[in-house]
Amino acid sequence: MTGEEVRARVKIRSHVINDGVIRLAVAGEIDLEVADDLYEALIRACHGAAGVVVDLAEVSLCDSTGIGVLVRAWSAAHRRGVDLIVINPRGIVRRSLQVTGVLDSLVRMQ
Repeated sequence: MTGEEVRARVKIRSHVINDGVIRLAVAGEIDLEVADDLYEALIRACHGAAGVVVDLAEVSLCDSTGIGVLVRAWSAAHRRGVDLIVINPRGIVRRSLQVTGVLDSLVRMQ
């Protein structure tokens, strides 16, 4: 799966990084307006993938809806036997994941 999707204020680029692992690079703001599109992209990436890496380096906002999407996708991926991890949350995005208690479950340090 390779490609790019643009929805409202978020851009999602995807490509295979190695051995069937898909990297989704997300840029912009993750909120209610884009939550469903992001969830669908995450679930699509899980189909047939060995793993999914969600790179949030270029995400400037992730509200509670966005955090919920990441947690739901993480759970769905793990039910399918796919390892989904989040990398590179920065600033307020990292802080939001931290204060909601999901940072350690979703993020692996690189």
